[in-house]
Amino acid sequence: TSGVGVVIVLPEPMIITQPLGSQTICVGGTISPGLTATYSGGVGTPSYQWQKGGVNIPGATSSTYTPPVFSTAGTFIFKVIITLSGNGCDAMTSQDATVIAVADPIITTQPISNTYCQNASPIDTLSVVASGGLGGAYSYQWYSNSVNSTTGGTLIPGATSSIYIPSATTVGVVYYYCVVSQSGIDCSVTSSIALITITPGPTFSTQPLNTQTICLGGTVTALSVSISSGVGTPSYQWYENLVNSTSGGSPISGATSISYTPS
Repeated sequence: TSGVGVVIVLPEPMIITQPLGSQTICVGGTISPGLTATYSGGVGTPSYQWQKGGVNIPGATSSTYTPPVFSTAGTFIFKVIITLSGNGCDAMTSQDATVIAVADPIITTQPISNTYCQNASPIDTLSVVASGGLGGAYSYQWYSNSVNSTTGGTLIPGATSSIYIPSATTVGVVYYYCVVSQSGIDCSVTSSIALITITPGPTFSTQPLNTQTICLGGTVTALSVSISSGVGTPSYQWYENLVNSTSGGSPISGATSISYTPS
Protein backbone atom coordinates (compact mmCIF):
# COMPACT_ATOMS: atom_id res chain seq x y z
CA THR A 1 0.00 0.00 0.00
CA SER A 2 1.43 3.39 -0.98
CA GLY A 3 1.75 6.33 1.29
CA VAL A 4 -1.00 8.93 1.51
CA GLY A 5 -0.78 11.90 -0.84
CA VAL A 6 -2.47 14.96 0.61
CA VAL A 7 -3.72 17.66 -1.70
CA ILE A 8 -4.71 20.91 -0.01
CA VAL A 9 -6.98 23.13 -2.03
CA LEU A 10 -7.17 26.71 -0.85
CA PRO A 11 -9.65 29.38 -1.90
CA GLU A 12 -8.68 31.52 -4.85
CA PRO A 13 -6.86 34.63 -3.70
CA MET A 14 -8.85 37.85 -3.62
CA ILE A 15 -8.02 41.47 -2.94
CA ILE A 16 -9.50 42.60 0.36
CA THR A 17 -8.04 46.12 0.54
CA GLN A 18 -8.42 48.14 -2.61
CA PRO A 19 -6.44 51.27 -3.43
CA LEU A 20 -8.41 54.45 -2.75
CA GLY A 21 -10.86 54.93 -5.62
CA SER A 22 -10.50 58.63 -6.41
CA GLN A 23 -8.42 61.56 -5.19
CA THR A 24 -8.14 65.13 -6.45
CA ILE A 25 -4.98 67.14 -5.89
CA CYS A 26 -3.32 70.22 -7.33
CA VAL A 27 -0.38 70.20 -9.71
CA GLY A 28 2.86 70.10 -7.77
CA GLY A 29 1.54 67.64 -5.16
CA THR A 30 1.14 63.91 -4.80
CA ILE A 31 -1.35 61.74 -2.99
CA SER A 32 -1.13 60.99 0.70
CA PRO A 33 -1.36 58.28 1.84
CA GLY A 34 -0.10 56.26 -1.12
CA LEU A 35 -1.94 53.48 -2.91
CA THR A 36 -2.20 50.17 -1.05
CA ALA A 37 -3.61 46.72 -1.82
CA THR A 38 -3.81 43.58 0.34
CA TYR A 39 -5.18 40.12 -0.42
CA SER A 40 -6.23 36.90 1.27
CA GLY A 41 -6.38 33.26 0.15
CA GLY A 42 -4.24 31.48 -2.38
CA VAL A 43 -0.80 30.07 -1.77
CA GLY A 44 2.76 31.00 -2.56
CA THR A 45 4.82 34.17 -2.60
CA PRO A 46 3.05 37.27 -3.91
CA SER A 47 4.48 39.61 -6.50
CA TYR A 48 3.05 43.03 -7.28
CA GLN A 49 3.07 45.20 -10.35
CA TRP A 50 1.52 48.64 -10.33
CA GLN A 51 0.36 50.13 -13.58
CA LYS A 52 -0.43 53.66 -14.74
CA GLY A 53 -2.81 53.87 -17.66
CA GLY A 54 -2.38 50.13 -18.22
CA VAL A 55 1.41 50.37 -18.50
CA ASN A 56 3.74 48.79 -15.96
CA ILE A 57 5.51 51.30 -13.71
CA PRO A 58 9.19 50.36 -13.41
CA GLY A 59 10.16 49.54 -9.84
CA ALA A 60 6.59 49.71 -8.51
CA THR A 61 6.58 46.13 -7.23
CA SER A 62 5.45 46.27 -3.62
CA SER A 63 2.05 46.25 -1.96
CA THR A 64 2.11 50.06 -1.73
CA TYR A 65 2.90 52.72 -4.27
CA THR A 66 3.13 56.50 -3.98
CA PRO A 67 3.29 58.29 -7.33
CA PRO A 68 5.86 61.05 -7.75
CA VAL A 69 4.78 64.69 -7.86
CA PHE A 70 2.20 65.38 -10.55
CA SER A 71 3.72 68.09 -12.72
CA THR A 72 0.86 68.42 -15.19
CA ALA A 73 -2.91 68.58 -14.91
CA GLY A 74 -4.93 65.55 -16.00
CA THR A 75 -6.63 62.33 -14.96
CA PHE A 76 -4.35 59.41 -14.11
CA ILE A 77 -5.53 55.83 -13.52
CA PHE A 78 -3.55 53.36 -11.43
CA LYS A 79 -4.06 49.69 -10.55
CA VAL A 80 -2.03 46.77 -9.24
CA ILE A 81 -1.79 43.20 -10.46
CA ILE A 82 -0.97 40.62 -7.77
CA THR A 83 0.24 37.15 -8.70
CA LEU A 84 1.10 34.21 -6.44
CA SER A 85 3.78 31.62 -7.07
CA GLY A 86 1.47 28.77 -6.00
CA ASN A 87 0.12 26.37 -8.62
CA GLY A 88 -3.17 27.41 -10.21
CA CYS A 89 -3.60 30.69 -8.37
CA ASP A 90 -5.13 33.26 -10.68
CA ALA A 91 -3.69 36.75 -10.89
CA MET A 92 -5.66 39.44 -9.10
CA THR A 93 -6.27 42.89 -10.50
CA SER A 94 -7.31 45.73 -8.21
CA GLN A 95 -9.96 48.27 -8.92
CA ASP A 96 -8.84 51.46 -10.64
CA ALA A 97 -7.49 54.27 -8.48
CA THR A 98 -8.12 57.61 -10.18
CA VAL A 99 -5.99 60.65 -9.41
CA ILE A 100 -7.21 63.95 -10.81
CA ALA A 101 -4.56 66.67 -10.85
CA VAL A 102 -5.88 70.19 -11.38
CA ALA A 103 -4.08 73.48 -11.85
CA ASP A 104 -3.36 75.48 -8.71
CA PRO A 105 -5.77 78.29 -7.84
CA ILE A 106 -4.89 81.69 -9.24
CA ILE A 107 -5.35 85.18 -7.86
CA THR A 108 -7.33 87.36 -10.25
CA THR A 109 -7.35 90.48 -8.05
CA GLN A 110 -4.09 91.44 -6.36
CA PRO A 111 -3.57 93.76 -3.35
CA ILE A 112 -2.53 97.31 -4.27
CA SER A 113 0.36 99.33 -2.87
CA ASN A 114 -0.37 102.76 -1.38
CA THR A 115 1.09 105.60 0.68
CA TYR A 116 -0.58 107.26 3.67
CA CYS A 117 0.16 109.83 6.31
CA GLN A 118 0.65 108.57 9.82
CA ASN A 119 -2.66 107.88 11.58
CA ALA A 120 -4.59 108.48 8.36
CA SER A 121 -8.19 107.32 8.21
CA PRO A 122 -9.73 105.64 6.36
CA ILE A 123 -7.14 103.22 4.99
CA ASP A 124 -7.96 101.40 1.77
CA THR A 125 -8.55 97.68 2.22
CA LEU A 126 -6.05 95.21 0.81
CA SER A 127 -7.97 92.48 -0.99
CA VAL A 128 -7.49 89.37 -3.09
CA VAL A 129 -9.86 87.39 -5.30
CA ALA A 130 -9.01 83.76 -6.13
CA SER A 131 -10.38 81.33 -8.69
CA GLY A 132 -9.66 77.85 -10.00
CA GLY A 133 -7.99 75.06 -8.11
CA LEU A 134 -10.26 72.44 -6.61
CA GLY A 135 -13.29 74.67 -6.93
CA GLY A 136 -14.09 74.53 -3.23
CA ALA A 137 -13.74 77.04 -0.41
CA TYR A 138 -10.57 79.09 -0.10
CA SER A 139 -8.62 79.82 3.07
CA TYR A 140 -6.68 83.06 3.51
CA GLN A 141 -3.71 84.11 5.60
CA TRP A 142 -2.09 87.54 5.40
CA TYR A 143 1.56 88.12 6.19
CA SER A 144 3.71 91.18 6.77
CA ASN A 145 7.37 91.50 5.94
CA SER A 146 10.14 94.03 6.43
CA VAL A 147 11.64 93.18 3.03
CA ASN A 148 10.18 92.84 -0.46
CA SER A 149 9.67 89.07 -0.37
CA THR A 150 6.82 86.56 -0.09
CA THR A 151 8.98 84.26 2.04
CA GLY A 152 10.00 84.72 5.65
CA GLY A 153 7.07 87.01 6.44
CA THR A 154 5.31 87.22 9.79
CA LEU A 155 1.84 85.69 10.06
CA ILE A 156 -0.71 88.33 11.06
CA PRO A 157 -2.97 86.80 13.74
CA GLY A 158 -6.63 86.91 12.82
CA ALA A 159 -5.98 88.11 9.25
CA THR A 160 -7.76 85.17 7.67
CA SER A 161 -10.23 86.67 5.22
CA SER A 162 -9.87 87.86 1.64
CA ILE A 163 -9.45 91.44 2.87
CA TYR A 164 -7.12 93.12 5.36
CA ILE A 165 -6.82 96.71 6.57
CA PRO A 166 -3.19 97.61 7.36
CA SER A 167 -2.22 99.84 10.25
CA ALA A 168 -1.12 103.45 9.72
CA THR A 169 0.14 104.15 13.23
CA THR A 170 3.88 103.71 12.63
CA VAL A 171 6.02 105.62 10.13
CA GLY A 172 7.88 103.30 7.76
CA VAL A 173 7.30 100.71 5.05
CA VAL A 174 5.66 97.30 5.38
CA TYR A 175 5.25 94.66 2.68
CA TYR A 176 2.01 92.66 2.79
CA TYR A 177 0.99 89.51 0.94
CA CYS A 178 -1.69 86.83 1.22
CA VAL A 179 -1.46 83.04 0.87
CA VAL A 180 -4.65 81.50 -0.52
CA SER A 181 -5.07 77.76 -0.04
CA GLN A 182 -7.58 74.93 -0.43
CA SER A 183 -8.04 71.63 1.35
CA GLY A 184 -6.32 69.60 -1.39
CA ILE A 185 -2.66 68.69 -1.28
CA ASP A 186 -0.37 71.54 -2.39
CA CYS A 187 -3.34 73.65 -3.50
CA SER A 188 -2.16 77.14 -2.68
CA VAL A 189 -1.09 80.39 -4.33
CA THR A 190 0.61 83.50 -2.99
CA SER A 191 -0.46 87.00 -3.96
CA SER A 192 1.81 89.72 -5.20
CA ILE A 193 3.25 92.13 -2.64
CA ALA A 194 1.50 95.33 -1.61
CA LEU A 195 3.90 97.96 -0.29
CA ILE A 196 2.28 100.20 2.31
CA THR A 197 4.28 103.34 3.06
CA ILE A 198 3.45 105.45 6.12
CA THR A 199 4.94 108.94 6.13
CA PRO A 200 4.92 111.57 8.89
CA GLY A 201 1.78 113.69 8.80
CA PRO A 202 2.04 117.21 7.38
CA THR A 203 3.27 119.98 9.65
CA PHE A 204 3.40 123.75 9.21
CA SER A 205 6.94 124.88 8.56
CA THR A 206 5.78 128.50 8.11
CA GLN A 207 2.95 129.93 10.20
CA PRO A 208 0.82 132.94 9.26
CA LEU A 209 1.89 136.27 10.79
CA ASN A 210 0.60 136.12 14.33
CA THR A 211 -0.50 139.73 14.86
CA GLN A 212 -0.88 142.83 12.71
CA THR A 213 -1.99 146.27 13.83
CA ILE A 214 -3.07 148.69 11.12
CA CYS A 215 -5.02 151.90 10.81
CA LEU A 216 -8.45 151.96 9.27
CA GLY A 217 -8.03 151.76 5.53
CA GLY A 218 -4.51 150.39 5.85
CA THR A 219 -3.16 147.43 3.94
CA VAL A 220 -2.95 144.04 5.60
CA THR A 221 0.07 141.89 4.89
CA ALA A 222 -1.02 138.65 3.30
CA LEU A 223 -1.20 135.64 5.57
CA SER A 224 0.68 132.63 4.21
CA VAL A 225 1.72 129.16 5.29
CA SER A 226 3.97 126.40 4.07
CA ILE A 227 3.93 122.74 4.99
CA SER A 228 6.41 119.88 5.12
CA SER A 229 6.06 116.10 5.19
CA GLY A 230 2.81 114.38 4.34
CA VAL A 231 1.96 112.89 0.98
CA GLY A 232 -0.17 113.95 -1.97
CA THR A 233 -1.37 117.34 -3.17
CA PRO A 234 -2.32 119.73 -0.34
CA SER A 235 -5.57 121.65 -0.26
CA TYR A 236 -6.12 124.79 1.83
CA GLN A 237 -9.05 126.41 3.61
CA TRP A 238 -8.74 129.60 5.64
CA TYR A 239 -11.07 130.28 8.57
CA GLU A 240 -12.00 133.34 10.60
CA ASN A 241 -13.09 133.45 14.21
CA LEU A 242 -14.30 136.04 16.71
CA VAL A 243 -12.22 134.43 19.47
CA ASN A 244 -8.62 133.27 19.72
CA SER A 245 -9.29 129.63 18.88
CA THR A 246 -8.67 127.20 16.03
CA SER A 247 -12.04 125.56 16.58
CA GLY A 248 -15.50 126.88 15.92
CA GLY A 249 -14.36 129.23 13.15
CA SER A 250 -16.17 129.88 9.88
CA PRO A 251 -14.64 128.93 6.53
CA ILE A 252 -13.89 131.94 4.34
CA SER A 253 -15.45 131.52 0.94
CA GLY A 254 -12.83 131.29 -1.81
CA ALA A 255 -9.89 131.35 0.61
CA THR A 256 -8.43 128.09 -0.63
CA SER A 257 -4.85 128.91 -1.57
CA ILE A 258 -1.56 128.91 0.30
CA SER A 259 -2.03 132.57 1.21
CA TYR A 260 -4.91 134.85 2.15
CA THR A 261 -5.19 138.62 2.44
CA PRO A 262 -7.85 139.69 4.94
CA SER A 263 -10.09 142.52 3.82
